[in-house]
Amino acid sequence: MEDGRDPRFNNESEAYTQFLRTGFPPPFDITIQAMRDRAEALHKKINEKLIGKFKGKEEEKNVKINNNIEIPITIYTPVDVNKDKLVIFFHGGGWTVNSRKTHQTIVNMLAEYFIIYLFKHVKYRDFSSATKSIWISVEYRLSPEHKFPIWLDDGCEVTRQILANKTAYGADENTKIGVAGDSAGGLIAASICHTIKNLDFQILITSQFDFFHKFPSRQEFNRPLFVIPMDVLDWFSSNALRNDDDKNDPRFSILLNKSFNSLPACLFIVAELDPLRDDSYKYQEILEKAGVKTKLVLIKGVIHPFFSNPGIFIKSCQQVIDAVQEFMKNL
Repeated sequence: MEDGRDPRFNNESEAYTQFLRTGFPPPFDITIQAMRDRAEALHKKINEKLIGKFKGKEEEKNVKINNNIEIPITIYTPVDVNKDKLVIFFHGGGWTVNSRKTHQTIVNMLAEYFIIYLFKHVKYRDFSSATKSIWISVEYRLSPEHKFPIWLDDGCEVTRQILANKTAYGADENTKIGVAGDSAGGLIAASICHTIKNLDFQILITSQFDFFHKFPSRQEFNRPLFVIPMDVLDWFSSNALRNDDDKNDPRFSILLNKSFNSLPACLFIVAELDPLRDDSYKYQEILEKAGVKTKLVLIKGVIHPFFSNPGIFIKSCQQVIDAVQEFMKNL
C-alpha cells in the first residue's frame, strides 16, 4: 500500500488505508488462491464486529445449470420479510477473487436492520432503513479457471431459474425480481439485464463498464493509493477474458450495446475517489437518453473497496443502505 493520503479522503478511507499499511500487510505468496484466502481473511477481520448479527433465515442451496453444474447460492430472508421484492446479488472482485463470504456482512445489512454497539451499551445505529427483502448471493465460478463467458452465463442461468421458480426461493409469484452487484459483480448484473428482459430493477455499485480506459477518472486515480489503478484493472481483465477480442463483446463491454431502451430501472452507487467513477456517470447518461429510469448516489470521500467493508466504512455503507431502501420502496 502506497504511503500518503488524499485530502479528499473521509475518515473511513483514512482508516482503511492505515489498516492495510499497518494491520494487514501484503502476503509473500501472491498466487491467486493466496489472494482469495487473503480477501476472505481481510473482510473477516474488518467486519468482525458485524458478523453474526443477521437474525433472519440463512439457507444454502445449489442451482443446477447446464451440464449439471451446480452454482451455490445463499438465500437471506429477514425476520418479518416483505416479499414484494427479491434481489439477486453478485459480488465484486475482478471476476477472480472474493466470494459470498467476503460480501455476506453488507448483504445481510441490506436485507435486515442491525443494532450496532460501537461501545458497550452505546447504540450507534439500527439499520431500520434496510430493505427487509430477500437477498440471494450467488457463488458464480471465478477466473482464470473459468473465463468469460462462463461466469456471466452462471449469473444468467441462476437468474433465469429464480425468475421461473420464485416460490422455491421464498418469494411469491408477484414478487418483483432485481439484480445487484458491486464492481465486477455490477457488470454481471448490468449484462444480465441486457440478456434477460423481464427483470424489474438493477442496482449497480461501483461498477466497471469501460475496458479501454476512456474516462478521466482512470487517470485521476491511477495510483496504488486508490487500490485499483489501471495495471490492476488490466490484470483482472486478462484473467477474466479468453483474449482481447472479448473486450469487443457487448455482453462484457456493455457500453457497446446498440439498444438500451428496454432495460429496468437502475440505481447507481458511485464512490467519489474511484478509478471506476466515470463508468457509472457514462452509463447513467446512456440509460437516461434511452428513457430508462435512473438514480445516481455519490458517496463522497470513499475509495473503491468501501462497499464490502462496513466494519470500517460504517457511515458510508449506511448511505448506501438508505439509498437502496428508498430506491426499492419507490419501484
